[in-house]
Amino acid sequence: MTGRHWCILIAVKIISFSNQKGGTGKTTACINTAAALVRSGERVLVIDLDPQGNATVSVGIRLKPEDLTVSEFILAGERIEDLILDSYMADLSVIPSDTTLAHTEVELVSKNKNQFFLKKALEKNADVMGSFDFILIDCPPSLSLLTVNGLCASDFVIVPVLCDYLSLEGLSHLIDTVGEIKKRLNPSLEVLGILPNMIDRRLRITEESLSLIKKEFGDFVFKTGINICSRLRESPSFGKAIFDYAAGSSASADFLAVAREIKKRTSVTS
Repeated sequence: MTGRHWCILIAVKIISFSNQKGGTGKTTACINTAAALVRSGERVLVIDLDPQGNATVSVGIRLKPEDLTVSEFILAGERIEDLILDSYMADLSVIPSDTTLAHTEVELVSKNKNQFFLKKALEKNADVMGSFDFILIDCPPSLSLLTVNGLCASDFVIVPVLCDYLSLEGLSHLIDTVGEIKKRLNPSLEVLGILPNMIDRRLRITEESLSLIKKEFGDFVFKTGINICSRLRESPSFGKAIFDYAAGSSASADFLAVAREIKKRTSVTS
């Protein structure tokens, strides 16, 4: 890669949303954070790296048979401009996913240096990447080869977490795994923050869990979490971010605060 291309690429902040535990609201957090960043004046690309394709449909994209997906981007080296789809929001684009991505992961297993296929695909398209301010990667809810590809391609990782005992049990393991990937595969990777999600303050366990998370992980924990909101759970089925589905909801204010904190944290560490 030329020096000019490298400078273009590193100007983009690449953030994976990852948690190996399902049900943490990871995709909803990723999509609405992207929408909040757009509202604050940033141009954002979401890479849907989950074979379920939930991030794709959450912004109103319904794939046509002829549409290329992230599978072709990773394996076939398709040009990124042939893959990117516009969401219903200006300045929010998506590299989509569908169930074929599960087969792509199987194919990756037999390939050399299979942890870096996404990273290499992005580097080959550095000029296009330079037109975005943030790239958010929605990783699968497992510590799979796809997730490792996402983390190896990223500068940062955000970990959405529920405020309950079982989620806390897995959190330390995930942070250790990120540390191993940083040590062995991606020295640039940093934990940008732990994002408490779907916070239900009516429950006693919630405050206890939040206290434990902050005690254990300190400044890694985002100052603003995402409070539980029924409208937020509904919005993906309508293909809308929370700002367009329920603009006055508490979740819309929460995500705007999270976006501000992300911009502050990435500007400090970049």
